[in-house]
Amino acid sequence: MLDTITFDQLPKAVADILDGIAEIKSICNAIRDKESDKDDYLTVEELCAYHPAHPSHQTVRRWKRLGYIPYYKDEVTRRIKFKKSEIDAWLASSRHMSQEELNKIHDAQILAKRRQMKIGGLDDGE
Repeated sequence: MLDTITFDQLPKAVADILDGIAEIKSICNAIRDKESDKDDYLTVEELCAYHPAHPSHQTVRRWKRLGYIPYYKDEVTRRIKFKKSEIDAWLASSRHMSQEELNKIHDAQILAKRRQMKIGGLDDGE
């Protein structure tokens, strides 16, 4: 419960409040700095190791191409990278496909590519 503060005690009370605010700011800054560490970028290899299912490089690249996963392209090296905080959010919010579902997508893509090759005259049988 708050005590009654006299006029003579007011300067000390204000100083205590300002000290408390400074301590809260310090804690908030520490938390913000810790959160910014989550914005490290992952390479494809690091993402494969980080992801709970440990997908292959080809799977991660397919997810990127199909727009399933948030990614960035480094303008200098032209390499694909993934923001760790976005991957964490993606993992937490998205329903993960089973291996069977991933295989069906993969098989469908292979069939589509084969059809494109056949239409374009690149069929192995010709």
